[in-house]
Amino acid sequence: MSTFKVTIPAGPLWSDEDAKAKAPIIATAHQGKWTGVWNTVVPSQMSVIEVELNVAHTGTHKYKTNVLAGPLWSNDEAQKVGAAIAASYGAAFTGQWNTIVQGVMSVVEIEYTF
Repeated sequence: MSTFKVTIPAGPLWSDEDAKAKAPIIATAHQGKWTGVWNTVVPSQMSVIEVELNVAHTGTHKYKTNVLAGPLWSNDEAQKVGAAIAASYGAAFTGQWNTIVQGVMSVVEIEYTF
């Protein structure tokens, strides 16, 4: 199975011990595995962790949720960008979307498989 690595925000991490306690849980929440790499990007405010992810997600469990998508102006636009937005979360676009604040913010429905 093909994999790739990304960095994910983890809030402030104060030490290697703190990272070792929190990073594996954060990585698992993103369906990945922590590589052991982390660093602080904004002192006392934000650290990032490196996570290895699988390109394809398999499993028998599924979970649907909505995620922010910026303003979407039409169904055609939502269908064009929905898959890319879902992929950024490691999920699949269900084809469903909704405007939550007119002219400001829409959501797309994504489905995780795990």
